[in-house]
Amino acid sequence: MTLWTDGGGKVRQALKPVVGLGTVAGWFAALGTVTYRGIEPGQMRAEITWINGGPGVVFRGPDRVIATITLDFDPEGRISTIHNVANPDKLRSVTAGTRHELC
Repeated sequence: MTLWTDGGGKVRQALKPVVGLGTVAGWFAALGTVTYRGIEPGQMRAEITWINGGPGVVFRGPDRVIATITLDFDPEGRISTIHNVANPDKLRSVTAGTRHELC
């Protein structure tokens, strides 16, 4: 499994792909324990939705979208790649409710 992140140089994200199931799980577990972009973990909510024609999750704070994830699957239906977008410029289309490509 590989996690690709996109902060666009505007939001702190991993600088290299995060590789390996345990490492990716640890990265997400750590995010759930810290304030992210000024939003406490208890103030965040996750919404399962469709992004770019596939399953995804939109993470919101009280007043804005803070990130999205989209998933790629292998032939057996297991998650093979996670794409995390936190670049504010790319998140504008999600905030506006439009369906543009994020990656």
